[in-house]
Amino acid sequence: MKPMIEVFPSVSGMMIYTSALILIIVQFGVLLLSLYKRDEKQSLFLEALFFIISFLVVGLMLIAANAYKILDPGEELVPGSLPDRIFALPWVIFAAWDIFEALMVLSQIRQHTRYAETHLTQDAVKETLDWLPVGVCISDEQGKVMLSNLIINELSQSLTNKHLFDSLVFWKQVEEQGAAQDQGYLLRMQDGRAWLFTKKTMNVQENGQEKQYTQIFAEEMTEVCNITDELSTRNKHLKDVQFHMKAVAAYEKSLISAREVIKARTAVHNQMGSVLLSGKYYLDHPNGMNEAELIRLLEYNNYFLLQEAENQEKEADALAKALKTAQRIGVTVKIEGTLPEQESARDILAQAVEQCAANTVRHAEGDRVTVTLTETDTQFTAVFQNNGKAPEQPVTETGGLLYLRKTAEAAGGTVNVQSAPVFELTVSIPKA
Repeated sequence: MKPMIEVFPSVSGMMIYTSALILIIVQFGVLLLSLYKRDEKQSLFLEALFFIISFLVVGLMLIAANAYKILDPGEELVPGSLPDRIFALPWVIFAAWDIFEALMVLSQIRQHTRYAETHLTQDAVKETLDWLPVGVCISDEQGKVMLSNLIINELSQSLTNKHLFDSLVFWKQVEEQGAAQDQGYLLRMQDGRAWLFTKKTMNVQENGQEKQYTQIFAEEMTEVCNITDELSTRNKHLKDVQFHMKAVAAYEKSLISAREVIKARTAVHNQMGSVLLSGKYYLDHPNGMNEAELIRLLEYNNYFLLQEAENQEKEADALAKALKTAQRIGVTVKIEGTLPEQESARDILAQAVEQCAANTVRHAEGDRVTVTLTETDTQFTAVFQNNGKAPEQPVTETGGLLYLRKTAEAAGGTVNVQSAPVFELTVSIPKA
């Protein structure tokens, strides 16, 4: 069987040496992996021992190869020297060692794979966290991130344009850009998705000492937020419908009352026509009718007509009608101060009362309007406030408010609308 010195210059010899070098590098990588993962101590010891032996064998092979390469043409290795003894061994021994080393490396790799499949390792924990549909971050008290998954890092890139290294900086951005909720902060990202961020602390015993860690969770709430927004829009529409239904119900009562009054008036007017005909007949035929009965009918009809005229005068006041309308839709109007006697001022105040009452029900979800009246030598001033919620956006003057402004300005007055911090309507009317 040929010694290694005869095979070394050939392709087979180079393959044996190259395989040995590659295998020792792979074996070193497996050993580093064992040190990093801290697997079983016995397995780590055997891998380290086999690596040392392999390293010595490869080192001897390299010593022999180096000595052979520096020989001059025709020169031979020193008989009895270490390189001569190594190259005197059959080449099959070197090939067998490469095969044995390859089998050992494959066995070690297989052992690591089986250990990862049957034990809870750091990589298994990290991979599991990365597959979770929620963002997870665990950090120490100084904000140093100990563990984080892909989702929380993606959110950190979107918020801070950085990978998540400092949980304190990350949470500060969440507080500044998010909307406070009972559980944490709700934040819509640039891609349109909504996330709920929560934070809590946990205490862990390590080496007999208690250490505190911070947990940050991010749960996607896009669908819930979309449904909530849709429900809010529908609720707003339903409130508008409810307001109109209240108004219609209130006006329906008025129509019923008015219909009954019209029926009574029609009956009296018909009766009045009969009385007038009877009076004419009495004038033409004095002896053909009862004078006392005719006088009683005249008194009754005159009394009703006088009452009707008086009621019309009382109902002619627009401000009184506006207060009744507000009451019908469930709004109590509290007036502080003295109402003006001036008719134009009362008409403008009536418009303001109607608009404030309607807007209180429709938009502010309130049931009370307070009117503070003051006056000077030249003008009346009325300040309207309600007990509902403040407007989310500046109030746009349309419809009734715009008509109120035009009416007030036509009379020489002013209208001022304030949206924040609370809704306030100020109407100033000059004295005639």
